[in-house]
Amino acid sequence: MKKINFILLGLLMLGITACEEEKPPVQPNDPDHSISFTINHTVGDQEFAAGTEYLVGSNDKVTFSRYAYMLGSFHLTTSDGDKIALDSQYALIEAHKGMTTFTLMDVPFGDYSSIGFSIGLDSAINHGNPNQYPSGHPLSAVSNSLHWGWVGGYIFTAIEGKDVDAGESIIFHLAGVQNKIDFNFATDFTHGTSGSKVELGYNIAEVFINPNTFSLASDGRSTHTVDHPTTTKLIQNMADVFTLTKVSAK
Repeated sequence: MKKINFILLGLLMLGITACEEEKPPVQPNDPDHSISFTINHTVGDQEFAAGTEYLVGSNDKVTFSRYAYMLGSFHLTTSDGDKIALDSQYALIEAHKGMTTFTLMDVPFGDYSSIGFSIGLDSAINHGNPNQYPSGHPLSAVSNSLHWGWVGGYIFTAIEGKDVDAGESIIFHLAGVQNKIDFNFATDFTHGTSGSKVELGYNIAEVFINPNTFSLASDGRSTHTVDHPTTTKLIQNMADVFTLTKVSAK
């Protein structure tokens, strides 16, 4: 009887060993094809916060209650000079709410020499049907309060607040495909299996200086027209609001 028990025990141990050997090898994590973005907003050398008083332009004291804008036309340039368009990806930034991060998906692995995007949308997207996008999408009519309507399309940048000394509201709604602003930043990096992250700076003070020193008293405290002189001045100044701070692996 003892001999039979030893034989059964031996067979059982062999079965356990065989089962352990048949376990599939541990698979590595799926590669991360995404690039995550973080935008740090400042006014000059001060951190941006809604309701805080700042001096801008021609020494105007202002507070901001809303600072929102649309980003699109994302693209990368390879080290060989080829442009990789990341089509149909957009970002809605609402700095006054702290909504300053987003992620681009399905980015091909490789070596890159620049990152580009725009403030604003191309004509087809700008005047398309916002109801085609699900809730939560950056262009959804439900989620995006920047949609102006079928004729006007989207507001590309909304700046709202108060001229403190004058006690009057400021409302700058900047739109129109002719006012789309393109950015491209030279930076050498490799996008690999761990994914990548990008840090950008956005200096709101630049909207009111360089090349035009903006005065609320003389240039106006509001604009809703795509070709108004106030709109033109602000758009020209916004050409250098962004800086690329860092690109790294996640």
